[in-house]
Amino acid sequence: MSTKIKNRIDALRAEMKTSGINATIIPQTDPHQSEYISDHWQVRRWLSGFTGSAGSLVITHSEALLWTDSRYFIQAAQQLSDTGIILMKDGLPDTPSI
Repeated sequence: MSTKIKNRIDALRAEMKTSGINATIIPQTDPHQSEYISDHWQVRRWLSGFTGSAGSLVITHSEALLWTDSRYFIQAAQQLSDTGIILMKDGLPDTPSI
């Protein structure tokens, strides 16, 4: 799965470069800010492999980072393993905000 995730992120980065975009923020939400999101809007899950209900993915040309809260620290660490995505433990004093 990690190769699939890496390929998806590489494809996004290629599109970002073409469009002159330096960073992309992908929150876990839909256009209606629904509590429960249909599969169609699970972009963060598709790009990162992280299946938790809370978290935001940030992709730059050189880094991929996922912010999530303490409910998902263990799950995120497991699901992000070998993807190149850095887990940002939201709510901890040393973790910067997005």
